[in-house]
Amino acid sequence: MAKIGENVPRIVDKAVDFMASSQAFMEYLKKSPRINRVPEQIPEDKAEHFLRRLEYYRELYKPVCEDPEREQEVES
Repeated sequence: MAKIGENVPRIVDKAVDFMASSQAFMEYLKKSPRINRVPEQIPEDKAEHFLRRLEYYRELYKPVCEDPEREQEVES
């Protein structure tokens, strides 16, 4: 049987990962400006983890076609 609080570090890591994913997705949808600062809610010892995951999700959510002219060609 697991001790109370044993999984807290994993839960915090997952929450930080979710926040990074949410930020990157909002940027992709153009609902949020691109920021490179760590939110106040993230503990200092998790700041580097947040920034690494934010970069990962930005790459994942990067539009396939970033050139507006090519985008119009694809839509036509």
